Amino acid sequence: MPPREPILKDEPGTLEACADLLRKDQLVAVPTETVYGLAGNALSEKAVRRIFNVKGRPLIDPLITHFKSAAAAFTHVHATEFAETLAEEFWPGPLTLVLEKMPTIPDLVTAGLTSAAVRVPNQPLMQALLQQLDFPLAAPSANPFGYVSPTRPEHVAHTLGPKIGAILDGGICRHGIESTVLDLRNSDNIRILRPGPICAQEIEGLLGRKVQQAKVSKSGKEAQTSPGQLTKHYSPNTKIEIVENGQLKFPLDSGAAVVANKRPLGIERDDLYWLSEDGDLAEVAQNFFDTIQKLDRMGYEALIIEAAPEEGLGVALNDRLRRAATR
Repeated sequence: MPPREPILKDEPGTLEACADLLRKDQLVAVPTETVYGLAGNALSEKAVRRIFNVKGRPLIDPLITHFKSAAAAFTHVHATEFAETLAEEFWPGPLTLVLEKMPTIPDLVTAGLTSAAVRVPNQPLMQALLQQLDFPLAAPSANPFGYVSPTRPEHVAHTLGPKIGAILDGGICRHGIESTVLDLRNSDNIRILRPGPICAQEIEGLLGRKVQQAKVSKSGKEAQTSPGQLTKHYSPNTKIEIVENGQLKFPLDSGAAVVANKRPLGIERDDLYWLSEDGDLAEVAQNFFDTIQKLDRMGYEALIIEAAPEEGLGVALNDRLRRAATR
């Protein structure tokens, strides 16, 4: 008998089948508005341990727990006034809040820390799935630990397909990079632990105060406050070389693929790719990991990638690019 196709289309019965797998502590790759997540019952240590094992993820790297609503999330963490304000404005959406947790969230999810990272996703299939469950979902990116994040179901099938119960097909992810992670444990020192689609300026404008950017963690031995803090992450097998924004020059090495933010005018070559026709950063972000996934399987000696402008969404893009380029 041929192997079962792991990618499940949005058809009658699909959500029920995925929910049934999750109730049995199996894992399902799910679409979110950021990247595809490897989902399991966040309240079941058996399911959570499977997530770590399938990804090859170290236990020091905590997982984000996904809830159907802010009310559901705030029954498992201690909500602050700032958390409630942010949730009302940005949830459902690509913002993760780090708050002191309640005992209901297993320590395995949080790398033994007393805090938990929580969010409410804004993707119709993911929301519909959460509505069918009476537990939240732990869902790190659905890829081998440290590899390029998946933004299409085919990316998951290529790397994890045989190891998981199913892949729920939600098409390409809208944002294409992971959520912004905001540390709210100390209201006098609010920090962005991982930049993402929601920028510092948006958060500062809402809260009326400055937020700090946390330093990159170089330690692979101590518990991390949130995902995405290790120096090396999101890395393809192919070497990445970074060119500063606006500094691409041609010709470049013939053995490398060249990736520009916007389509260079008057240049035609087979090894040239662009993330947006006009450099729109939302489009650049959506296509960023998707393009790297594709090029990593094409046999290039290197990927020469142009950095984004260091402002707004470009801060998050450059964060991913620098970590992906670290060897």
